[in-house]
Amino acid sequence: MVEHLFIISIILYLVGALFALCLFKWQMVGNYVSFIFAAIASCLGIATAAMVLFNSSTIRLDFQLFLPVIKYNFLLDPLSSYFILAISVISFVASVYSIGYTRLYVNKRDVRFLGFTYNLFLMAMILVVSANNAFVFMIVWELMTLVSFFLVIFEHENPATRKAGLVYIVMAHIGSGLLAIAFFILLAYAGSFSFDSFRDVASQIPAVYKNIVFFLIIFGFGIKAGIFPLHLWLPMAHPAAPSNISMIMSGVMIKTAIYGFIRFYFEFLTPCPPWWGVIILIIGATSAILGILYALMERDIKTLLAYSSVENVGIILIGIGMSMIFKSYNQMALSSLAMIAGLYHLFNHAVFKCLLFGCAGNIYYSTHTKNIEELGGLIKRMQITAPLFLIGALSISAIPPLNGFISEWFIFQSLLNGFNIPSVIIKIITIICGAVVALTGALVATCFIKAFGISFLAIPRTKHAEKAKEVPVIMFISMGLLAALCVFMGLFPAKIMMIINHVNTQILGMNILKAVTSYDWLQMKIVRTNFTELSPKSATVFGLILLGITLGALFLMRPKFIRKFYETWTCGIAPEPRLEYTATAFTKPFKVVFSNLYKPRLEVNTTYSVPNFFVKSIAYVGEITPIFEKYLYNPVSNFVLRISDKARLIHAGNIHLYLAYIFITLLILIMFFR
Repeated sequence: MVEHLFIISIILYLVGALFALCLFKWQMVGNYVSFIFAAIASCLGIATAAMVLFNSSTIRLDFQLFLPVIKYNFLLDPLSSYFILAISVISFVASVYSIGYTRLYVNKRDVRFLGFTYNLFLMAMILVVSANNAFVFMIVWELMTLVSFFLVIFEHENPATRKAGLVYIVMAHIGSGLLAIAFFILLAYAGSFSFDSFRDVASQIPAVYKNIVFFLIIFGFGIKAGIFPLHLWLPMAHPAAPSNISMIMSGVMIKTAIYGFIRFYFEFLTPCPPWWGVIILIIGATSAILGILYALMERDIKTLLAYSSVENVGIILIGIGMSMIFKSYNQMALSSLAMIAGLYHLFNHAVFKCLLFGCAGNIYYSTHTKNIEELGGLIKRMQITAPLFLIGALSISAIPPLNGFISEWFIFQSLLNGFNIPSVIIKIITIICGAVVALTGALVATCFIKAFGISFLAIPRTKHAEKAKEVPVIMFISMGLLAALCVFMGLFPAKIMMIINHVNTQILGMNILKAVTSYDWLQMKIVRTNFTELSPKSATVFGLILLGITLGALFLMRPKFIRKFYETWTCGIAPEPRLEYTATAFTKPFKVVFSNLYKPRLEVNTTYSVPNFFVKSIAYVGEITPIFEKYLYNPVSNFVLRISDKARLIHAGNIHLYLAYIFITLLILIMFFR
């Protein structure tokens, strides 16, 4: 039954892709049909994943197509099914959302190719996390990269979009090359590309080659995940893509790299030394703090959300890194708790980041701008999108009782449990990482206060915002499903932990669900001698009680207030948009505090009506220095270009010279093989 559901879902993705191309005379109809097929296939994917997870089963599918020597092996186990569940949930919502969002392109461009590549993209992600063969994995990994590249450059008439696509495809193929090297090293010991063979020889690989594969995987999957400093493509590609594609890329595509991390480190390279987990922990903490610091400076709402994805990937890696450390010291209960934290936050991020990107798409659909400095006053014009964005902002800021709080609480709990590790150095590192996560949480709240306040509050700053109106119903209905998930996953964390527990049982062999959820939440034992014993359910209920008391108090005090509306007092003149607080002004203190990181540059241009006496206008240009691009990527790209210029000299265009190259190469090969 499960095998049939899986195969039918893949077939539906292919049929949806073909429908987008076949109905060439009715482009929008073909596109709508393709999105409907994608939504149905996603529902089947959800059913497939749920059946595997709740039965804790493992299903293998083996095919031989085209060449008998090549086996196409797929595996549906709890780990792959958990990622299929996340991908399918987000794909379903994004497919429904796309039916309304693609109206933005009516009579502007050919949208058939969008539906075609969209379905192939979803199919490729499902196949990536279910592949059980290195050869098959690389095929579908490259397919996912290629079709996502075409989705990124969908609006290719924009030079910035073309540049984003080029950077993305180059970096993605560098990562693919590193992964291929790692697979070939494992092949040398396993004798087969099968993942089952990799599992069997995991303990027989010499430590030096394990370490090489470890770093290859960090860079290979790290590029796709967007960890610092391999993040360059992410804040360029996600904003360039259409919003319905950004939802999927940020929500689940980058999570396929997290899947790769877990599959390699907990199955193919086990047992892991403690310092591997420490490196992952440091990478996660660095990505978390730098990601949100750069997000804080952004005025483009989609770029802000893209940098925020870097931050959340860092949070996820902190959980995985702590799980690796605990596992290396054979503290399996704590390892399982840390893994629950990482996987819970992975699903949480997929939900609230998809919600936020969808709301950003609503804003762009209505105002045709992504610059939050050009918005304002949208809360009165987009009265459904505004509360949906607010729910997403509260979730990502880890405000109880929403879902972001639960997973980040587990992350803190895992870091505090680092005191159980014998190594003093690791204890110090976990303390520092805990402080970094705490600072990151405060900066996230600040960042999304800016995003919501500047975009939705006050009065419109431009005509874009002034003429805004609510989007089609189907767009905010799909976002409403995600908002409901944010609330549900925050109020009922045990339901999600029950699902994750099946994954932990597979990869760690440890079931700690009863230990984590055994607290009596009705008694609300909030104050305990050991801070780490506070359960997330108790904290959630405590937050709900505080919220209820606050709302009740305000309700009882209501008769004392008489609401009278007056115009805002601005010294006797009518309020103007130029009097409002801007995003740049809001983040100015942080730019000063972290000036060593940002290296801000200010340029002031003054125009005089009478030279040196009467000022006509003053123009300020303030920007931060992209240190990774300036000091890392630009020198490397300049070096490659210089080498390429010199190598170009051998391409003289003379056929006789090329024949001579071939002759010399053959002589060298004959001498070598002899």
